[in-house]
Amino acid sequence: MSNESYKRISEFILLGFPGYQDQGSKNILSAVFLFVYVAILTENIFIIVIIWFEEKLHRPMYYFVCNLAVAGIFMGTVMIPKMLVNFLLNWNTIEFSSCLVQAVTYSAVFAIQMYFLSAMSYDRVLAICSPLHYNSIMTNDLQIKIMVICWTMPWCFHLIVILFALRLSFCGPNKLPSCHCNHSNIIKLSCTDNSANNALGLAVVFTNLTVYSIIFIVSYGKILASVLKIKSPGGHRKAFMTCGAHLCVLSTTLLASAFVYICTRIPSFSDDARLIVTMVQNLLCPILNPIVYALMTKEIRESIKKVFCKNIVRPSAK
Repeated sequence: MSNESYKRISEFILLGFPGYQDQGSKNILSAVFLFVYVAILTENIFIIVIIWFEEKLHRPMYYFVCNLAVAGIFMGTVMIPKMLVNFLLNWNTIEFSSCLVQAVTYSAVFAIQMYFLSAMSYDRVLAICSPLHYNSIMTNDLQIKIMVICWTMPWCFHLIVILFALRLSFCGPNKLPSCHCNHSNIIKLSCTDNSANNALGLAVVFTNLTVYSIIFIVSYGKILASVLKIKSPGGHRKAFMTCGAHLCVLSTTLLASAFVYICTRIPSFSDDARLIVTMVQNLLCPILNPIVYALMTKEIRESIKKVFCKNIVRPSAK
């Protein structure tokens, strides 16, 4: 077939949830995802503001938490507003270029969150295993370098993947079985050979997964070895308080990813169920992180209490 016979499609159709196509179901889904989006924005902006204005939180760990909150806002924003438009206005088409932008942003931001969780693992290793040398190792320069790597490396990886997709021709079906655009669903609709794109996508996923896994395993291996050397119960409690919030967020994220991986490969799982568990995985980190750090981190709890007492309790007492 000649190149002239390929007609590049100009837009994709996002099918959403196949079993919930009536307007009543769409209205309920809209209300649920609007609540989730408002919660994501409120929680993460609140955490950012608390860290920004509370001077005692101007430490590496909380800078990483702040960056994680920014990434969470990006994740919610890249996914939910378009879904709300689809559900409420039945505007389920998206331009080809916009779909690629959404796909690269979605993939990159998810990876950015994992990179920052990796960076926080390293930070916790220093805090527990080398507390006396923490400040001399975790300098401002190192913090900036880590943050630059966490923000730029995922973008570079996933931009290459998406730009490589531009070489494909799309001439047939343009319906994506999802609520948002992602690389794997897009290249499946190509009417030209996409094996190289599949290989590149898998290589990027494998590279990211290898980086996360090595950092997580080595970091918590060192933390566990250090904690086992501590004899006093108070020392164990202090170590848990130091890394408890991060460990909770990390384990929840990894368990959710494993659950989604298993569920999407069970034949009896419906398309709606697969979409729901995937959405939960993507939005769990942005909505859960601020709550976990607010509840499990003493410094953040005290700062929130201080702000609450200063701005709400005292004015009402006048």
